Amino acid sequence: MIFDNIKNCEMYYGLNKGFKAAFDFIKKATEEDLPVGKYEINGTEVYGLVQEYTAKAPQDCKIEAHKNYIDIQYIISGIEVISAFDIAKATQTSDYNPEKDIQFYEYNEKCADCVVESGDYLILFPNDVHRPGMAVEGNAVPVKKIVVKVKL
Repeated sequence: MIFDNIKNCEMYYGLNKGFKAAFDFIKKATEEDLPVGKYEINGTEVYGLVQEYTAKAPQDCKIEAHKNYIDIQYIISGIEVISAFDIAKATQTSDYNPEKDIQFYEYNEKCADCVVESGDYLILFPNDVHRPGMAVEGNAVPVKKIVVKVKL
């Protein structure tokens, strides 16, 4: 997991061939205030999801991981908590769904809680089980977010 601010995104371009395109999309989507929806960036290699929702109580948020894609979860506006922990310490609660590239897990108390606000992002790799969308200290605020999926 990497937790950082958009002003430092160039530091990570070398980690994956799709990261530059992903961060270029994040900047464009933010500047142009793109509406909610799915956006093709580079076919199935890199695509973006613009989302709007209200942050929720932790028990109402799913705990997930992916095998084929890295998530870059960027907050355009609002604030939320995203928890993450190592998949080696995780207990599965579902079978892997290859069509959606997702598997669900139980909560693990040994997680890192990141308060992510406007301009911040997390890069979540396949070994990072994560629970996004949680309200900060019970404050259920509106969140506008971009999730960019970058193929391994």
